[in-house]
Amino acid sequence: MIVPGMAIISEIIPTFSRKTIFGYRAIAYSSVALALLGFLVWGHHMFVAGQSELATVVFSALTFLVAIPSGVKLFNWLATMYKGNISLETPMLYAISFLLLFAIGGLTGIFLGALSTDVHLTDTYFVVAHFHYVMMGGTVIAFIGGVHYWWPKITGRMYSEKMGPHRLLAGIHRFQHDLPHPVFPRQQGHAATLLQLPRSVSASACRFDLWVVGTGMGLLITAAYLLASLRKPYDAPDNPWGGTTMEWLTSSPPSRA
Repeated sequence: MIVPGMAIISEIIPTFSRKTIFGYRAIAYSSVALALLGFLVWGHHMFVAGQSELATVVFSALTFLVAIPSGVKLFNWLATMYKGNISLETPMLYAISFLLLFAIGGLTGIFLGALSTDVHLTDTYFVVAHFHYVMMGGTVIAFIGGVHYWWPKITGRMYSEKMGPHRLLAGIHRFQHDLPHPVFPRQQGHAATLLQLPRSVSASACRFDLWVVGTGMGLLITAAYLLASLRKPYDAPDNPWGGTTMEWLTSSPPSRA
């Protein structure tokens, strides 16, 4: 699911670093490796589900292999940015956010791929955090960055750069837990720690999870300024970002003739 997002990041970073991408072949081959390994690691969700010991060891080893092509991409993107003339337009801000959030998601995945720690972390907030760092911080952030990157080419309109870098696409993880209280075990449904109590009370009171509210506000603002740009006449240059790929050689929007 994240491979298309990685492809978007591989387009954005070279453009706004004013450099060609570092290690193109390594980037391409690592994408193929990730796509293939992605079909073979499903068993790491079942380490405590009763599968055989042999299966758990094999799936654990395959899961660790995923770190190799992922690391290749991450270091190649950083190498592309190194000593580049970086321009911090909205698509590049999303790309940089992707690098940070995906790195956290990848590092937390190592703990879940190891059998000795996964047994203890299964069904905890650690797993929830890992999943959201990869899927929201990785895939979704990359897709939103791609929308901003190709929006002028697709629509022929430039959106407001003042609205683009808003920082509302953040929040805390979803799911209410129902764990025994560490001090009063009989009090089911209470927060497991005092630090989580304010969140549990507020979310239960309004029946909305704060993560959903924060993310929803960010997406609504994003949609609002993108759609608002459609009311303007065509004002996007053919190549507003200085991209070097072939789509930027056409008009904005591309002619139907």
